Amino acid sequence: MISRFLIPHKYKIVGIVLLILGIISAYLRFYLGIKPSYLNLPVFAFYSSFLDTKTFQVITNNISEEIVSLILLLGLLLINFSKEVVENDKVNSIRLFSFVSSVLLNSVILIFSVLFIYGFAFVNVLMFNIFSQMIIYQIIFRILFIKNQKALSTDGII
Repeated sequence: MISRFLIPHKYKIVGIVLLILGIISAYLRFYLGIKPSYLNLPVFAFYSSFLDTKTFQVITNNISEEIVSLILLLGLLLINFSKEVVENDKVNSIRLFSFVSSVLLNSVILIFSVLFIYGFAFVNVLMFNIFSQMIIYQIIFRILFIKNQKALSTDGII
């Protein structure tokens, strides 16, 4: 059942490359503050709120943050939704457990953040939350997959 939502394994490599490029781009953009002027482009905005609020208008915006976010999201999506070399019921079971665990853990982190983090720091938490669900899922899945690799290989699967 889960396998029908997965893409071929070869896209995992593309996802890893995009994730690495995204991490490097995020470092350059957010830590070093590099904001290339050639990325100041007119974009259509459903809603924009800087100094004034605009709806359904074309605005000029530096799209570096959006590019970084898209690269990271695409990389994580390709990694998380790529099949393993061998897909079977055990791997699907690990996927399901990892998904449920990541939703619960991410929810606990958000609840903690709502209770104890305030101001602009909370906006940073929300921005990180865009990626945290997929990151937590991948960490749990990889740990369980590696732990169960011996069991999978003794079953003659790997």
